Amino acid sequence: MTVEGSGQDYLTRQIGALLEAIREEGPVGEGRRSFRLAGHLAAEGGFHLGDILAATAQLLAVHAWNNGYLGAAELLTRRMREFGAESVELVRYLVRLETGCEQGWLPHADRDELIAYARRVQRADIEERALSIEALLPGVTDPERPDRMASES
Repeated sequence: MTVEGSGQDYLTRQIGALLEAIREEGPVGEGRRSFRLAGHLAAEGGFHLGDILAATAQLLAVHAWNNGYLGAAELLTRRMREFGAESVELVRYLVRLETGCEQGWLPHADRDELIAYARRVQRADIEERALSIEALLPGVTDPERPDRMASES
């Protein structure tokens, strides 16, 4: 195993630990352990601190929302905004991108916004992901026009 491979395994374990902390803290927790682990992950994995903290706050807010704790979800959403407008914007675009991909469609407007964002902040990895999803879903434009579904029937 290479040193680089070992580093990737370590980061994968750290990401797993962060997700587990989010689950364990429960929907009404303040996220102290989760935010601490996110900070370590940013420092050790080369992630932008605001990005990983905003993503952690988003995951905690979704967990709270899904379990009926709307007040906690609102507080966590407000806290997410403290990590910087660009980080919040990144999380918003990535959630749209991944959700669209999982559901089998990617609206062109979302794709175009994400690509523009990626170019503006010089994130070629995000731009590549957006472009690759459209390639994976040929003929699909958005939920209003499910071209792929029509061609498969």
